Amino acid sequence: MIDVKAILTQGSPAHTTSSPTQALIPANTHIFHGRDTLVAELVDVLVGGSRRHICLLGPGGMGKTSTSLAVMNHLNVEARFAEHLRVWVPCVKAPSTSLLLDTLCTSLGISIKSGNPLSDILSVLRTSPPIVLVLDNFETPWNAAEGQSEVEQVIRDINRIRHVTLFVTIRSLSPPCEDLPWHRVDLRAVHATAARDIYISWHPRANEDPGIPGLLELIGHMPLAVTLMAKFAASTGLSAEDVAEKYKTLGTAVMGQGLDAKTSMDICIGLSVNSPRMTAHPEAFELLCAIAMLPAGTSYKTLFEWWARGLDGGLGVLKDTLLVEQNGSTICVLPVIQRYILHNSRFSKQVGMSMIESACQFLEAHASNINDKLYKAHSAAVSAEEGNLEAVLLTTPESHATQDSFLLHVIRDGFLLLARHQRRHSSRVNIIERALHLVRHIDDNILQGDLLFCHGDSLLSLPNHHDKASKQLEAALNHFLSASDRTRAAKCRLTLVDTIQFQGGAKVERCQEIIVDAQADCKATGDKGLAARCLLSLGILHFMFRDYPLTLDLLMQAEPVLARVGDWEHHAECSRVSSWVHYYMGQYDLAYACSVSALKEHDRIGDAQGCANLHNDIGKILSARGDFEGSLRSYLRCLEIWMSLGWSPSSSALQGMGLVWAKLEKVEDARQAFEDSLQPFAHPDAPAPSPSIEAEMVCTQILLRRLENPTLILTPEEYVALQRWYSDDHIEKILAPAP
Repeated sequence: MIDVKAILTQGSPAHTTSSPTQALIPANTHIFHGRDTLVAELVDVLVGGSRRHICLLGPGGMGKTSTSLAVMNHLNVEARFAEHLRVWVPCVKAPSTSLLLDTLCTSLGISIKSGNPLSDILSVLRTSPPIVLVLDNFETPWNAAEGQSEVEQVIRDINRIRHVTLFVTIRSLSPPCEDLPWHRVDLRAVHATAARDIYISWHPRANEDPGIPGLLELIGHMPLAVTLMAKFAASTGLSAEDVAEKYKTLGTAVMGQGLDAKTSMDICIGLSVNSPRMTAHPEAFELLCAIAMLPAGTSYKTLFEWWARGLDGGLGVLKDTLLVEQNGSTICVLPVIQRYILHNSRFSKQVGMSMIESACQFLEAHASNINDKLYKAHSAAVSAEEGNLEAVLLTTPESHATQDSFLLHVIRDGFLLLARHQRRHSSRVNIIERALHLVRHIDDNILQGDLLFCHGDSLLSLPNHHDKASKQLEAALNHFLSASDRTRAAKCRLTLVDTIQFQGGAKVERCQEIIVDAQADCKATGDKGLAARCLLSLGILHFMFRDYPLTLDLLMQAEPVLARVGDWEHHAECSRVSSWVHYYMGQYDLAYACSVSALKEHDRIGDAQGCANLHNDIGKILSARGDFEGSLRSYLRCLEIWMSLGWSPSSSALQGMGLVWAKLEKVEDARQAFEDSLQPFAHPDAPAPSPSIEAEMVCTQILLRRLENPTLILTPEEYVALQRWYSDDHIEKILAPAP
């Protein structure tokens, strides 16, 4: 029997021994001295059985990350927590709550996404064995501009799951959510002997240098400061005493502030940044500024093809001075150095504007329509760099001018292109919402309309946002009409129809009015492709009201036109809707042929979501034809694709599998499938189901009860709920009492 359970849990750390997408604990720092006692203490906290979280506090450069790695890679911790139950969460990539949730999903290897990432995270953690989440550099989301309340809620929700342990490293004086059961450690400098060991490890030729103790005491025995000064001495040939003099000279300007740990660390970074090697290669500092703007790090190829063209000569200098590091193929800047470089007094604004322009050029070069041959490759490239693109674009300065050519360019060729990508590939809307904020003073109906349209279209994928989506689309339509852009108006109207239909209880007269208006727009512009899409929308509307002959007639008119204009996405949709009609008319061979044709088109254009939907349709058709094994294979393929896209399992596919297993008299398999289809909505914090999903849930609950009582009769309330989405024939076909 097909093991659907393995598919449903493939993204969960509770059920996997490894995951290609899960963020495992990195290897230990190869030079690490002076923390043995602390490491042993923290290991005891993790394996001792008492439920306490760990929080390592302290300024940057103290070795919080290195200490956490030493603890998590300790033999006793490895024996207590398997590899997939020690999860690395690099919070430096998460300067917002939404990006923190995305980073948690990625680190946990979660491929089940309902549109509510916090719900997905909590759902996976609830079913996991005891697990440790290492939230490294947690100050990034904790100190984000949008405030701490949302991030605090994430921590508190995770804390409620008793078998989850949090291990937080943060540049702060106090832990996040101080009332939680923290084992708090205020990390201080290492002792003098350990500091000397670090220095000599990086600069072995200085073993006999008598000035080392004085230099190390001057810089406060901070591990990163010691490391930077050792490399500085090694590269310049200076003695420790000479390095100390340079430190004092640079520190004179800030003596009035008092040489606390942060200031001392800044002086050491400053010496490295202004070292002879750096000043001899001015492009190195420009490159350092560029890399500091990329919180996720990036590959060598992407860095020099897009972000820092012509600056590759500076990379060797940055590596030699330890101002950047390379982990595998990823080049990045340590957070404490990133903070120093991005300070307003040091950061090159010219580099900042250049990076914004580079983000726009990257997005323009990888912008393609789903019907284009390069769509899959372009989408993959944008997804790989998405965190960096978002971080760079969000640095775009505000403007109160009613016209600003640079801002208009960045919005059109940066924000809007990334938002369109996110509409298809993720559930985030912060980029499009930031763009709307930036253009609030700009008088440009087309731009305002494009942004509102993208926002409304994006909101359709989020639970319980359909009313807001409709309002944004209505507002976009008004802008397009004010600009007399009837092509954009027609596209907006058709998406608005989809929104109304998706909300349930579709108002047929309202939908027809909107489509008629869209047809008038198409007639005025002569856009035959859009006119064919209007016919498709009318066909779907008449299908919902079971006028099957008229539906087929409209689809037959639309299909050849869509093929001629190369709109294969909607051409495939015509085939799919045709298969629905033939299925409900009992013409299963024709339904199968139409579904297979649509599947081939979706596969050719790289529309994985469309392929998943078609496999679900084919599963239903094959079941009606009596090919139960083929039906189960199709449903299983639907689930596999759906999970790989990062969305929750299709409740329709699981319901269909349950029906097949019931027909095969495999009652327990049927019960499990029905229960799994209801699982995404079982928790109190789960998103409310859409009306169509709610109807499927009612149907599934009835099917579950019928496994116990095959003669069960529907209540009038249940029948009314199902009639909103199913024809009477279909209800009788699925729910008729078993003979």
